[in-house]
Amino acid sequence: MCGRFVQAQPHHELASILDAVLDDTIDFPPARFNIAPSSQVTVLLDKNEQRMLSCATWGLIPSWAKDPSIGQRLSNARVETVWEKPSFREAIRSSRIVVPVDGFFEWSPARQDGPKNSNGKPAKEPHYFSRRDGTTMLLAGISSHWRDPIDPSNQRSTVCLLTTVANETMEPIHHRMPVIVEEIDVDQWLTADDNDAKEELQRLFAPAGNDVIQQRVVNISVNNARNEGKHLLDQVDETPTTLF
Repeated sequence: MCGRFVQAQPHHELASILDAVLDDTIDFPPARFNIAPSSQVTVLLDKNEQRMLSCATWGLIPSWAKDPSIGQRLSNARVETVWEKPSFREAIRSSRIVVPVDGFFEWSPARQDGPKNSNGKPAKEPHYFSRRDGTTMLLAGISSHWRDPIDPSNQRSTVCLLTTVANETMEPIHHRMPVIVEEIDVDQWLTADDNDAKEELQRLFAPAGNDVIQQRVVNISVNNARNEGKHLLDQVDETPTTLF
């Protein structure tokens, strides 16, 4: 799965890198280093055959949903079932997006000789994953535009990230990982015809190559979603803590 990620690049720079225009109807959020579900996030979409950077809420609310709280449970979708599940099948066929990130976090289980939280108890150990080549990581996602059936003026764009099985780099930390789209495949991902999308895009669901991503252990401050700042990405010593 993917529970947190980083979007720190200036939006004008990101638009230039991705050959996209900026949605001038919205205010983009500032650089953030600990983005959690329910946050506004930057997304790349296709609009009239032009790449556009826009924003959406992380947590998919299907267009047919009556209660928007369903989005709190739909921040990730498994590629093995995304084409069939009612919550996702419309979005995967016709509303695919890309979420450009600097990297994402995943956690390994707490251990007795590992870091301790403020109560002195073992804490889960956060790992930061980024591209080994230093470029922007492009995560596959799907989107849905939701309108409140009671108050039509209450509407929002929402997104969900896709996950696949872990590669060898990721597997020691977690058995799932986000689907990473290579730049050469972005246009195909965004614009594949609804009728052919399932067959055409299946190859993109494979885990990224083992040499594509790298990871480092970072400070447990990132465990609290309220904490922010570039310091959350600083590497820490993962040598086991012992008494002797």
